Amino acid sequence: MTRASLDPGIRAFLDRIAEATRGLPAFESLTPSAARAQAEAVRRCLQTAPPYDMARIEEIILEDITPALRLRIYTPPGDAHGVLAYLHGGGWTMFSLDTHDRLMRAYAAEAGMIVVGFDYVLTPEHVFPTALHQIVDGILALRDAERFPAFAQLPLFAGGDSAGANLVVAAALCLRDAGKEILTGLMLTYGVFDSATDRPSYSLYGGPDYMLTANEMALFWSRYIPDPAMRSSPLASPLHASLAGLPRVSMTIAECDVLKDENLAFAQKLRSADINVEARVYSGTTHSFIEAFETVTVAKNAVDDQCKWLKTWML
Repeated sequence: MTRASLDPGIRAFLDRIAEATRGLPAFESLTPSAARAQAEAVRRCLQTAPPYDMARIEEIILEDITPALRLRIYTPPGDAHGVLAYLHGGGWTMFSLDTHDRLMRAYAAEAGMIVVGFDYVLTPEHVFPTALHQIVDGILALRDAERFPAFAQLPLFAGGDSAGANLVVAAALCLRDAGKEILTGLMLTYGVFDSATDRPSYSLYGGPDYMLTANEMALFWSRYIPDPAMRSSPLASPLHASLAGLPRVSMTIAECDVLKDENLAFAQKLRSADINVEARVYSGTTHSFIEAFETVTVAKNAVDDQCKWLKTWML
């Protein structure tokens, strides 16, 4: 198999990241807190355009969830026609509401919906399944009409990128198994769906030129689930789960990504389970390419496609 060529805009985006990280220590050599601070600083360096304006942004803490869960709620100008619970990526170990602030604003503005960012707990301080249980409780809270009366009559979606997409599917499986059919759809961006790392895309795109390396994924898994025997469980690796009964799904897949093959396999398994799935592979893109949506055409197109999908199912 041959490697695909990178989109010129994505190559320029990767060059900007390389410049921003030049001389910095590898994140795996840092303590978790130092690695997170470095990642936040690098992402701030990439910001260029002004973010979308919101009608209101507020933060609340759900104290009755263990651990307590901070939510950031983005309300766009005009009428909102849905709610999106959003889970940021970062290998379960880093990133935050701030690294994904601009992206959540874009979804709110372009899709015309309220976006609720979940500040879920990170590993290695909190290992599987602590964050998953926290997220399930948080999604259920969004359907509490007394607590969130403005959300009561709006369709509820869950979305996330990378490790966030993994948590979205796992949470949807938990809700399905509990008989809580409260989600209208799942929006998954280059998600982690299996702990196996022997697919061809790992060999093709597992090096340092493609944003997410095979070694980094191995580190993320070791921190999220220290016991290797647990990593293939359905709630950790959803590719091993029964997917029947899940809501409709949108999948955004990067062509030059170690996770590409498991994303394609997951899309096929969803179809085999008779789930309504829209899966698109974006040529010449790498893991994390959606972060370039403000400056790179293919990334902006991907966000536009996601928002069109959300709007279609909010009607």
